[in-house]
Amino acid sequence: MIAVVNDANILIDLVKLEIEAQFFALNMAFHTTNLVLGELSESQLHALQPYVLKNSLKVYTCSAEDMLVIGEWQSQRSALSTQDCSALWLAKQYNSILLTSDNKLRKTAKSERVDVHGHLWIFDQLADSGLLTTEMSTVKLIQLCEQINPKLGLPAAEIQKRIRGWDIP
Repeated sequence: MIAVVNDANILIDLVKLEIEAQFFALNMAFHTTNLVLGELSESQLHALQPYVLKNSLKVYTCSAEDMLVIGEWQSQRSALSTQDCSALWLAKQYNSILLTSDNKLRKTAKSERVDVHGHLWIFDQLADSGLLTTEMSTVKLIQLCEQINPKLGLPAAEIQKRIRGWDIP
């Protein structure tokens, strides 16, 4: 089973798109940190609570010792927040995939040899698994780019490639 560590931007967008149920139905082990969850609104936390309670989303609570290490990481990577560093740190601890669309975090993860994927990879997983129909995949991807997170900056060619591929019967 693939293990993934979720950054806040992924969780926020999944909740806003109302596809968190499909996401957590993927055959993956989902992790995040308490610091990352601290970035979410009350309503977003409420939407994720069932997955936390079912242990579908495992929340790692950073200890004082962990915070020292994460703080050291953050001081060396000033472009990243403490929350970002906690997600990267956890991905390294679990030798997991880091899910984020934050460009600074993605670049840092790659430089740290952490496998990193973002929104498009998630849509690929959801479509390939049949958890989202091709029609719903197209609708939700367009909604993400035009309404939910228009500043996300996903590559237009990659978006169109997926939409064209999903339209094929």
